[in-house]
Amino acid sequence: MSKYIKGWLLPVSVTLSIWAFMQGGWWLTAPFIVTVILFTVGDWVLPPDLSEPLKGQRFLLNLPLYTILPLLFIMNFTLIWLIGAGDFLGYGAWVGEHFGIDLRAARAATSHGGMWFGSALSAAIMNAYGGTVAGHELTHRTARPFDLFMGRWMLALTADTTFAIEHVYGHHVRVATSDDPATALRGESFYGFTVRSTLQGYAHAYQLERERMVKLGKSIWNPLVSPLMRGMLENILLFLAAYVIAGWAGVGLWLAVVFVGKQFLELTNYFEHYGLVREPGKPVQPRHSWNSNHWMSSNVLYSLARHSHHHAEADAPYWTLNAYPNAPMLPGGYITMVLIALYPPLFKRLMAPALIAWDRKHATPGELRLAAEANRRSGMPELMAANS
Repeated sequence: MSKYIKGWLLPVSVTLSIWAFMQGGWWLTAPFIVTVILFTVGDWVLPPDLSEPLKGQRFLLNLPLYTILPLLFIMNFTLIWLIGAGDFLGYGAWVGEHFGIDLRAARAATSHGGMWFGSALSAAIMNAYGGTVAGHELTHRTARPFDLFMGRWMLALTADTTFAIEHVYGHHVRVATSDDPATALRGESFYGFTVRSTLQGYAHAYQLERERMVKLGKSIWNPLVSPLMRGMLENILLFLAAYVIAGWAGVGLWLAVVFVGKQFLELTNYFEHYGLVREPGKPVQPRHSWNSNHWMSSNVLYSLARHSHHHAEADAPYWTLNAYPNAPMLPGGYITMVLIALYPPLFKRLMAPALIAWDRKHATPGELRLAAEANRRSGMPELMAANS
């Protein structure tokens, strides 16, 4: 049974976040702080995870994925309830009766702006590395309607349901080429990347869905047939729910949660393929993704960090992904890379030697030509010097 335990690390984390939110006050910041510390320290001190793919009952391996959505709904509902004024649906009374927790006292204890700021960070990191990671896994299962349904609602927690279209049908086709919005260019900062990736990603999702609807003779604006429109309605419904629960204060808090959660996704996109190149039309290989075998990143995030195998075999379930120790490696775990990416000079300093090594060890002759041009345009002295 031990092989099934790893899948429950995220659901347990969300459950503990619910408890923290129910305490109110500075406890609202705890999920964010604890997550950052556990990931950065854990990835640093624990040995790399080079374990073989799991073999077991598919239902038991999927079950933790399915529990994340209801848990996140409870977590976010609790947070929005706290910023409201009344007892919507009698939730506070019910929690007090069944769990002995005084939510009204928790609300009263949450009186400092820093607490609400911390709560947005906490909810966002749980929605991103709980909801988006699990949603990413499920929306790749395009032949399983229930999985798609669950996955898209998870993505709605960052108002990014278009990810289910652009990522699966766009990013995985165009990865490591100049046509892919989610592949960061050499020398590009995260702050420029997130704007470009977001806007171009939305536009490309619309283009892909419009082309599909034209082939089917359907209207893209009909949510009964268009997943794009259904996703937009899901995004809107969550904002409406925030308004019904807590008025405009709820909408404002939810907007902050959604925005920060989306940035966590884009930070992850940013470093997963940063600076890598591929000749358009050539097969996607493990070398076209930065891999990470850091223990926390690999085990808590449903093997997302085994990104090289994921892109080589996009529809492979998380428990079947290999470590690929010879693939290009990130210099740190996922949360560590998120923090570093927020400071572009440090990120570029770390990634320049990694890119030079990639060019020498992994690039084909055609990719070397693309890399040389990317180095020239990067404005990074280390990369420009590597061309000479």
